[in-house]
Amino acid sequence: MAQELDLELGLAPYDPWVLKKNLTESDLNNGFIILPKQDFEKIIRQMERGLVKNLGNGVEVKVHIIEEGPESDDYTLTLVKCRGNCMFRGGWYNMVKAKCYKPDDEIGLMWDKWSRRFLFHHIN
Repeated sequence: MAQELDLELGLAPYDPWVLKKNLTESDLNNGFIILPKQDFEKIIRQMERGLVKNLGNGVEVKVHIIEEGPESDDYTLTLVKCRGNCMFRGGWYNMVKAKCYKPDDEIGLMWDKWSRRFLFHHIN
């Protein structure tokens, strides 16, 4: 049985952000952000089982913010799974205010399995 392989190469830039979201007023003012379920499921597959098992109780996770230039910051947030949705809270509001995020800002998120933390980027 012959199979056709698609070996076409592209010149699109590498995009590491597994989850992308445009921030809303609610994300910025309610003290938590609900993460897009379908995209976050891709991240959960990369996380340690023990961490994922305890999401219902809330787990502290490190978030490393990647910015242009030499600046970067680390925050500790609480990641919780509630009614089928995952959300950041417990530190989210402080991070939002410190970084001056605004409605419609696009953010990117990925899990760094080597350092066991989230990488977070303000895309635009």
